[in-house]
Amino acid sequence: AKTTFLSNMSHDIHTPMNAVMGFAMLLNREPGDPVKVREYARKINAASNHLLGLINDILDISKIESGKIALNQTVFSINELMESINVVIRPQSGAKKQTFQINMGSMEHELYVGDKVRVNQILINLLSNAVKYTPYGGKIQLDLTELPCSIANNASFRISVIDNGCGMSPEFLQRIFEPFTRAESSVTNRVQGTGLGMAITKNIVDLMGGAITVE
Repeated sequence: AKTTFLSNMSHDIHTPMNAVMGFAMLLNREPGDPVKVREYARKINAASNHLLGLINDILDISKIESGKIALNQTVFSINELMESINVVIRPQSGAKKQTFQINMGSMEHELYVGDKVRVNQILINLLSNAVKYTPYGGKIQLDLTELPCSIANNASFRISVIDNGCGMSPEFLQRIFEPFTRAESSVTNRVQGTGLGMAITKNIVDLMGGAITVE
């Protein structure tokens, strides 16, 4: 699995790296054209962010495999978290003319104690996949509601990400949370990524005492 992963990764890392180098070269050639400078800088920024995402996934899975991943508990606002999710995902879905909807059910409180960065990572991983594998004009929905919790001073949430994307085979569903796993098809092979997002997501959910399932 790791051999296949490294083969995929070398291609996935080369693509944004070549873009960064190519546009940096063009930037040096035409420093006096403000329109082109802005365009090249924007493309370098986009490719750099993609590359950073790949590297972060690899570092995260390394921490998980060595048992060094830990939760950082802080006070955070659930409304601010959902707003930041909206800011990140809406432009991605908008670029594919998708409908993106956030539905917040009943919430007992505004502030919670938990690892905001990791909760954010769970939601971004799930929603980014929804955007990637849902066709142009599709629908993506995030539902969040607080459930009754039997443990004192704890909160329990149900988070659902629903889309009308390309779907998955029953065989792949059995392996979706394994590291270095990506479905192989004409659709998925056009999508870049490490195949680590769901493994990382499941590990974070497990650390938080939760459960994750997929249909």
